[in-house]
Parts: sequence; structure tokens; C-alpha cells
Amino acid sequence: MEIWYAFFAAIAVMCVSLIGVVFTVGRLGAWMQRYLTYLATLSAGVFLLIAYHLAEEAVHEGGWIVGIGAVLLGAAIMEGIHYFFPLEHHHHEHEESHAHTRVDGRKVLASDALHNVGDGILLVGAFASDIYVGIAAAAGVLLHEAVQEISEYFVLRESGYTHAGALVRNFLVSGTILIGFVFAAFLSSGPLLAILSGLAAGGFLSVVLHDLLPHAYHSVRAHGGAYIHVIAALIGAGAMFALQTAFPHEEEPVPETADTHIENVLPAPHVRNETPAVSSQPSSGAASTPTPGAAATSSAAGTLRPTEATAVQARESSTSGTDI
Repeated sequence: MEIWYAFFAAIAVMCVSLIGVVFTVGRLGAWMQRYLTYLATLSAGVFLLIAYHLAEEAVHEGGWIVGIGAVLLGAAIMEGIHYFFPLEHHHHEHEESHAHTRVDGRKVLASDALHNVGDGILLVGAFASDIYVGIAAAAGVLLHEAVQEISEYFVLRESGYTHAGALVRNFLVSGTILIGFVFAAFLSSGPLLAILSGLAAGGFLSVVLHDLLPHAYHSVRAHGGAYIHVIAALIGAGAMFALQTAFPHEEEPVPETADTHIENVLPAPHVRNETPAVSSQPSSGAASTPTPGAAATSSAAGTLRPTEATAVQARESSTSGTDI
């Protein structure tokens, strides 16, 4: 049953990717169009905190070598995409305000795809450990995704996509969470999660350092308003930091091994009392001569448990009575 809870949580995360639709109508859409450049800078703050969180998770799951290596590899892959498949600029726009500042939305989508695979793995692991842990993890992922998907929508719009194009691409990319769901349901998630988190962290760092920050710099040179860009970046980083602090990803409890289970089920071993028992002397003071049966019983009682010694004494008494 827990696997179905994780599946429905993944579907809910996919639906959150459509949250950008609220910016397509009415005055809110006009406001977004007016301040889109500043909203892209706000997204830089969000992505920077996401990259830090993912890099930390990669190091935690796979160690420093695997984690940092995956981050560098992810950044290299995104830079390769930008180098070998450059974007074509729309020359009908004003050169002074837009040339050489175009944001590469494809890199955002690729990074988000890897991030969503990791979220699918986390959801399955959380629900498999405990239903309440799963619910808490799902709530955290949903809130993180809400802020992240809005930021990605702003970036995609700034990179040239239409309203519908940005929404459709966001929704399709969010479907990669189901890939993580399948991986976690059938495979071990630890090493895979470390690699995916590191790759996604490197991708988001590439987006921030190669696209969003240069975009903000050129916008400031053309139109001014540097302090607005700084405030926007701080708001984005602060919002994501607050969410990550209030709703952190829950860690999966360490599974109980077979040896631990046996130790918990079996009782503690019986400790034999090696102190010899003091025999009581007859009240008459006469020395008693031990019989062979009594000697055997005493020897057996010294090595057997009390209940077993009593049974041996009973058998010896019965045998002695029969011989008489």
C-alpha cells in the first residue's frame, strides 16, 4: 500500500508544475511581463539554494569523491549543451537590451529533470519507512516544487518560450519523477540518489553562473536597477532557505538487519551460577556419607540448570527406591 501513496504523491508533484498558469491571465500576467527580468534574478537565488542543498545531499549519500565529482560532471554536461548546441538569438529584438543575455531554458529543463528523478526516489523511500514520514516528505517536496516551478516558469518565459510552451515543458519534465519512482521501487536508491543529486546540483550551478547572473549584469548595464536585482536574488534565496529549514527532506531510517532482528527476538543467554551450594548438615551432628546416587546428582546439579538438576534428583530417588 505504501508504494501507492508514493505514486499519488509523485502525481501531485507533477500537477504543481502547472502553477505558472496563474501568471497567464489578467493583471498578474501583465505585471509578470513588466518585471520578468527581475523575476529571473529572483530565480537565480532560488536555484543557488537548490544547488547547495542537492550538493550537500550528494556528498551525504555518496561521500565527498562521488558527490563533488557528480556536481562537476553535471556542470560540465550543461556547459557542453550550451557549447555544442548554442541558442539562436532573435534579431528582431533590440540588440542593446537583449543581445548576448539570452537565458538558455534547455539547461533549466535538463537540471529539473534530474532533480525530479531524485525526488521520486526520496518519496518512495520515505513512504516505505513510515506513512507519517512519507506525508511529511511529500509536503516538503510539494512546497519546494511550488517555488521552484514558478521560478522555472519565469526563466523559460525570459528565454523566449510562450505561456503555453513554458507550462507544457514544465509539466513534461516533471514527469521524470515517475522514473525515480520506478527506480526506487525496484533498485537500491543510495548510490543512484547521490549521483542524480550531484548532477542536478551542477546543472543548476551552471544555469546560475553562466546564464542568470550574466543576464542580470547585462540588464543592469542597459537599464540600471542593480539594487532591485540584488533584492530579488536575496528574496529568492531567503524563500528557499526558509522552506528547506521548515520542511527538510526526511532521512530514511536505517533498516534492521537479520542479525539485529535475531538479537532483539532471542532472550538474553542464561548465566550459570558457578558458586557451589552450601549443603545443610543433619541436626544430630553425625557425619553423613554421600551415596553414589547423591554424588552423581551433586555433580549433575553443578553443571545443569536448577530445573534439570531437580529432574535428575527425582530420577535418582526413584531408582534408589526400586533397588531397595
